[in-house]
Amino acid sequence: MKTKLLLVILPAVCLCCRADSICAQQRSSMGVDRPIKATSMQIENDSSVTSARGRISGILKDPSGAIVSGAKVTIRNTASRFKESLLTNRQGYFNFTAVPVGHYQVIVKAKGFGLASVHDVAVAVDEQMTVEIALKLASISTSVMVISPTANPVTATLHQVNQNDRDESRNSAELLASMPGISLRSNGQLASSPMLNGLGDERTKLLVNGMTVSNACPNHMNPPLSYISPSNAAQITVMAGITPVSVGGDSLGGTISIESRSPDFAGPAERLHEEGTSSGFYWSNGQNYGGSLSEWIAGHNLGIGYTGSWVTSDDYTDGSGRKITSTYAQSTDQALTLAARNARNLVVLRAGLHHIPYQGFVNARMDMVRNYAASLNLHYLRRFDHGGLDTHASWQSTSHSMNIGRDKITFPMSMWMPMNDHGTDIGYSAKYEVPFSTQNTLRIGNEFHHFVLNDTWPPVAGGAPMMGPSSFESINNGHRARLGTFVELASTWNAQWTTLIGARNDTVWSNTGPVHGYSAMYAADAAAFNASSRAHTDVDSDVTALVRYEPNASTAFEAGYARKTRAPNLYERYAWSTSQMISSMIGWFGDGNYYVGNVNLKPEIAQTVSGTATLHDHARKVWEIKTTASETHIQDYVDVDPLATIANGMSTFAQLRFANHKARIYSGNMSGDVVWINPGFGKSRLSGVAGWLHGERLDSRTSLYQMMPLHLRMNLDEEFKGWSAGFGVEAVDRKSDVDPHRFEQKTPGYALLHLQTAYHASHLQLSAAVDNLFNKNYALPLGGVNLDDFLASMSMSQIKPVMGRGRSAYLSATIPF
Repeated sequence: MKTKLLLVILPAVCLCCRADSICAQQRSSMGVDRPIKATSMQIENDSSVTSARGRISGILKDPSGAIVSGAKVTIRNTASRFKESLLTNRQGYFNFTAVPVGHYQVIVKAKGFGLASVHDVAVAVDEQMTVEIALKLASISTSVMVISPTANPVTATLHQVNQNDRDESRNSAELLASMPGISLRSNGQLASSPMLNGLGDERTKLLVNGMTVSNACPNHMNPPLSYISPSNAAQITVMAGITPVSVGGDSLGGTISIESRSPDFAGPAERLHEEGTSSGFYWSNGQNYGGSLSEWIAGHNLGIGYTGSWVTSDDYTDGSGRKITSTYAQSTDQALTLAARNARNLVVLRAGLHHIPYQGFVNARMDMVRNYAASLNLHYLRRFDHGGLDTHASWQSTSHSMNIGRDKITFPMSMWMPMNDHGTDIGYSAKYEVPFSTQNTLRIGNEFHHFVLNDTWPPVAGGAPMMGPSSFESINNGHRARLGTFVELASTWNAQWTTLIGARNDTVWSNTGPVHGYSAMYAADAAAFNASSRAHTDVDSDVTALVRYEPNASTAFEAGYARKTRAPNLYERYAWSTSQMISSMIGWFGDGNYYVGNVNLKPEIAQTVSGTATLHDHARKVWEIKTTASETHIQDYVDVDPLATIANGMSTFAQLRFANHKARIYSGNMSGDVVWINPGFGKSRLSGVAGWLHGERLDSRTSLYQMMPLHLRMNLDEEFKGWSAGFGVEAVDRKSDVDPHRFEQKTPGYALLHLQTAYHASHLQLSAAVDNLFNKNYALPLGGVNLDDFLASMSMSQIKPVMGRGRSAYLSATIPF
């Protein structure tokens, strides 16, 4: 108990104490951070410039005088090809150091604002030019529609993805790892799945460039975030718990949205706007390496861009040096973007090709032997004199195959069992926002999503009657269609009080065709399923109410209530066979158990209350701490009922049928950071995030499956003269609250130390890191069980948790052009 208490209060103590000690220093020092490099997150120092160079600096503000952070500022020499870009920091500050003497144009691009430029900025030797730039609201929307502040709750977290994030993340889900409320369910190398306050998979809504993508696999080996590579991710928004109905629907935990970079067009003084990046990386543990290339060319109204990436990895080793088999993978992603605009319209068309030729899964009986997807995503924005229209139309086709991979095929008595899935997603969304008074903004919208799935397992030669002579139809023409409509009102009553209320209806239709098994031995289950009433119409209703109070410039409080509903997925309802072999192939939990669907499942209904407090210094320059607590009651939570206990060699598994139960989840999250400048030594930053969860099934008073134990991440970084260095600590408490129905494994607590450093120049970024410096051997609390070891022993070993990655060195290089 003392350990847990220390883990909870440690971030707050460290951050508050450090903030108190440096506030006076900040008030008497230069008062602003250094700017951020657009190709990294590097802070440039303004000292030690050469004798033939000068500096350009300034602060960006909007028409009201408020600072504008995260804007891209580019300086361009009018006589040479010299060009450099920065992102403004939290105080809207930018500072170019070591600028060659000459005449420059300064160009500023920021979301929601028109392009701004200043011409003929003369840089002399050892002089600093201060540029004053006041941005104006854009006449058209060049990115997302500008939404009033009450659209997103205080609990929403926005993260701008930088090149270090991209290189150090093995999949896009890992970009979320340090965000409050997020824990990652370890799956394949490329298929981690985020859980938001203990609710993952379809219980959390995942949007990729505004597009809804479904799992087309009985093991969820191809989750939505696997279809966007880290190299193509630019911005992540996480909304936990009290999610506005305008971005929710058919989910319980909240919404996670990953967006690619918005198109940039040529400025008034440019004929063409061109930019690109080439990068490569290498991780020593598992021989994980790859590279990416991006290029964007645009005129004043038309643009085209390409992003491509390729990654490969072998099996990694744990802290004891033992190989963790079936953790290999390879992937290729390509995306083409076309954009066009005029005075009030923006159209963006994205086309994607995604190919995984192989990916191992240590916690599953099968591996991915092929996954190919093609997608089209059309985004249209229209700005009116009052308000705007934001629409998406999308299509994706996925072909997915499973079988035993290159490691499992070497095991004694390995079972060859091909399984093929084909899924098609098609959908649209339309959202209209209009301010109808100085206080109120109305949002209305309509969405449609249709998913069609066919899951067929071909016969195996000589495998009859268990695996032949016919194919096995797991899901035959299964379809799930959702039509949603919402209305939402955001109100600003005065400088202290704002509210957000909304209501939403989603109607979900699901059905599947008649099925058959490999042979007559499956006839009884097939006949019972075919005779059942499989068509369902679920009418779901969501409500959100939020109130925000800001008594002063350094404090904000928020409280809210949400009612959310989710209809079951196709496998939860329509996985029909009670055969042990068949049901062992169903399930996305990594626990080795056997799952059977339930055609009579009801939708889940969650009711959440949440409160958030945010404290920061008056100017929001030095420190910030945010805490959130929530309680969620879930009626008809889709859990399991036991059908049989299966003794398999030295281990015990369960055959389970999906069933509705009542559940409750408590959660607490805290995050914060503090920044200080040491004259002559650069800028320092201490940041941290901690989380706690408790979930239980109310009828049995037992723990829900895969509830992340108490965990903490802290980082200390120092940046000086183009160099950055730091270390991070990751600590996780022991997992003792486990689900007895699934024989969930307990895991001990652990702490890991990570080191990182980087060097940034105008046209080169080099990074190096060491993860798990002391080569700690630890079990992944959400990693499931190591089925590979169990199968390799011919079921004669005790089932154990999957072990985490041992020490790994990392190198990367990025060249912007």
